[in-house]
Amino acid sequence: MFRVCAFWIFVTTFVSLSCNAASVFKVSKEGNHLYIGGTLHLLSEDDYPLPVQYQSAYEKSQLIVFETDLAALSSEEFSKAMLNALTYKDGKTLKDTLAPETLKALSQHLETRGLNLSQFITYKPALMSMTLSMIELQQMGLTSEGVDKYFHQLARLDEKPVAWLESPEQQISFIAHMGSDNPNAFMRYSLNDLTTLPTLLPVLKESWKSGNLERMYNESLVDFKAEYPDVFSTIITHRNTAWLRDIESYLATPETEFVLVGALHLPGEVGLLQKLTARGYTVSQVN
Repeated sequence: MFRVCAFWIFVTTFVSLSCNAASVFKVSKEGNHLYIGGTLHLLSEDDYPLPVQYQSAYEKSQLIVFETDLAALSSEEFSKAMLNALTYKDGKTLKDTLAPETLKALSQHLETRGLNLSQFITYKPALMSMTLSMIELQQMGLTSEGVDKYFHQLARLDEKPVAWLESPEQQISFIAHMGSDNPNAFMRYSLNDLTTLPTLLPVLKESWKSGNLERMYNESLVDFKAEYPDVFSTIITHRNTAWLRDIESYLATPETEFVLVGALHLPGEVGLLQKLTARGYTVSQVN
């Protein structure tokens, strides 16, 4: 069953030190190739050092490609744009969007974390859901930098060129779309899923460790796709289609690139791996 919390986690993927077949894939055709690897926004200290497949792909690549401009994400301008898009204006609050029983459940959950609803009352449901997930992840020990940030910093130190697949503004737009069609149902779903995160996360970790992307997809996205088809299309399908154009342009050059995207963009019928395979590319997991 899909979990909203899992979406926030695995749209940027999880990696584990102990996995034998990491989520790094080689894509090749007509003598050219690149690598695609998964990222997670937050990791625990135990996840470092990363699997050797990541470092190997990095060292073999002349260009490192991220989902977006990570340097811009830490800017004051981005923070302002994020809050502007994901918070209410003109006196409107969550009280104007959510049903009383949903607000009560949200308030009660926040109180268990030593927080008060008034601190987040101007947050739109998408930002509220993301904030709740991040709080849970941090309480579960995922407090270290993610794979994408790790390699972004490494590339900067090594003076290795970087690029990205979409702008920070596009990412804000994608997030803002989450739950906009039915914010009350979306928030209830998010709250319900928080209780399953401690059980779900180890399952998804194990699927990742074993390289079983289909299991991870089935646990994380199948129900979400059925219940929120428009959001699924915006967050997964449309972005994959746009990214595919860039990835194919990289594959048309003799240089080697290392493309870092989330795990939930990889499996499934609209996933990048199947789309690349359907276009005649050879995709193999790096062992």
